[in-house]
Amino acid sequence: MSTTSSLPRKRRTIVWSSAVRRVPRPGERRGSGAGGSFRRNDGGASRRATRTGALASFCVVLALAFPACRSRPRETLVTYFNSEIGISLRYPASWRTMQATQEDVWYRNFLAPPAGPASKPAVSVTLFVGPLGDGFESQARVYLSDNAVSRAEDDVRPGLAGKRYEFANPKENMRHSLLLWRVENAEKLIGLYSQGEASFFERNVLVLDEIARSLALERPAEYPRHSNARLRFALGVPSSWRQARRFKSGGTHLEQWTSPALAAERNRQTVHASLTVCVEDIGGQGTLDTFYRSTRDKLGDQHRLVRHVAWRDGWMDVMRIETPMAVSYVKRYYRVADGRGYSLILEARADVYDAVAGWCDLIASTLKIGDEVTHAAS
Repeated sequence: MSTTSSLPRKRRTIVWSSAVRRVPRPGERRGSGAGGSFRRNDGGASRRATRTGALASFCVVLALAFPACRSRPRETLVTYFNSEIGISLRYPASWRTMQATQEDVWYRNFLAPPAGPASKPAVSVTLFVGPLGDGFESQARVYLSDNAVSRAEDDVRPGLAGKRYEFANPKENMRHSLLLWRVENAEKLIGLYSQGEASFFERNVLVLDEIARSLALERPAEYPRHSNARLRFALGVPSSWRQARRFKSGGTHLEQWTSPALAAERNRQTVHASLTVCVEDIGGQGTLDTFYRSTRDKLGDQHRLVRHVAWRDGWMDVMRIETPMAVSYVKRYYRVADGRGYSLILEARADVYDAVAGWCDLIASTLKIGDEVTHAAS
């Protein structure tokens, strides 16, 4: 488990206001005195001031034309994952999130911090999943109603095909965005609906776009495959998980990945989980039971066993680790093939473990060892 500082990539933001305030009067230049005074300058100073004034005027025009650039917040994004639906997206860590189900439709709401005199969420985003019914066109009509549509375009991404709409309700001073997708090979509809007062929507439009872009189906069969022919294992890991290190010592081989940010501290440090593949030589006579007992002995009493169940042709344990600084959980899968013991290990802080444990189950379902690697390749 690691706690690192991670900020999403941002488009370059140009702030013109300070340039406007610091334009000198024609024929003057800023002095070097503590009071920032000006003194008369002969020669080209007047021409330079004229050019600077023209630039400042141009900057004012740009600032008025692109208000989002002036007020864009520097958001720390964290990842939401749902193992039952198999979907993930990123949203600002400062937002609240809650879940609901109505009839046969599942909802997850993401609410920005309160703003304005009414202290209501500045904007909200609702992720919903339900039956396809008559198709996303009929569902779209329910949302669009008589509103003025400013944008309608196709939106296609792996496993999803649909459409994006942007529309407004001038009477209520509201702006909206709606994305609807049909899930490939399933009679299922996924939607992402954003709304807010026009001014708040504009201030948050870049964040709303990032949330929409980040939505993805989690399909283990299509995860990037990491394999080792010599040690005869292969694992599918989501592209959002970053490979952190590889390590070999004696008869032990480790490969480790770091999850995307799952939570954030007040100081903006982000909280991550770690995922490790460990391959150990256990000899030709080694069995699953001897490998399991040996591993448990090495882990010691600090890894308190919470759950032990059969998993595929091996075992799966959940363990709790308590230290004076933190509490964390470890989910460890055990398998054996060709004189090697294979472990897949998830470690996460207690407050984010539930958010990532199901994701690890999906990743673990891709683990292939021994002859399975050869068969998968053919």
